[in-house]
Amino acid sequence: MTLSINAVARTNEGKGASRRLRNEGLVPAVIYGAGVEPKSVAMKDNEVLKAVGTPGFLTSVVEVVVEGTTEKVIVKALQRHPSTGDVMHIDLLRVSEDKVITTRIPLKFINAAKSEGVKSQGGRLTVEAKLAEVRCLPANLPAELVVDTIDGQLGQIFHLSDAILPEGVELVSLLKGEDHNQPIGRIDKSKR
Repeated sequence: MTLSINAVARTNEGKGASRRLRNEGLVPAVIYGAGVEPKSVAMKDNEVLKAVGTPGFLTSVVEVVVEGTTEKVIVKALQRHPSTGDVMHIDLLRVSEDKVITTRIPLKFINAAKSEGVKSQGGRLTVEAKLAEVRCLPANLPAELVVDTIDGQLGQIFHLSDAILPEGVELVSLLKGEDHNQPIGRIDKSKR
């Protein structure tokens, strides 16, 4: 399922123009990349709110329809209001089906409660990293990387290399060498 969101081109830029757009119920955004001139757009805030609440919006390819023209993008940055949490601005990076992209996606730890380290050794899973940077073609971009902790023992450290990688997906840190295989979680003694 491809997520699609509508937008309109905008010519006014700057703080004042963005403030006026937000007061009109619109969210300013910029589409850039792929060697094409950046395009300033605005989207209805209720559509943005619905899209942001959709699983995978921040980690998958999204189609933005700007006045009849469709652009395939990924969300590179999303700015929220510090107290209300409303989306204030979105940076969108154009993607091409045949060009490798680099982006960060969430890590999902599963089966911790069923692991020996937690179930019978009195430990608990401590997550040290929530995101991992990956390289892949847009069609191979996963919504998340799974780390299965079912075999975890007390004191065990989980590294990036423990994440289950779908076909065509590479971890950027591991491309730099084995010494970049950073810890992402561990089973520690529970402090009850």
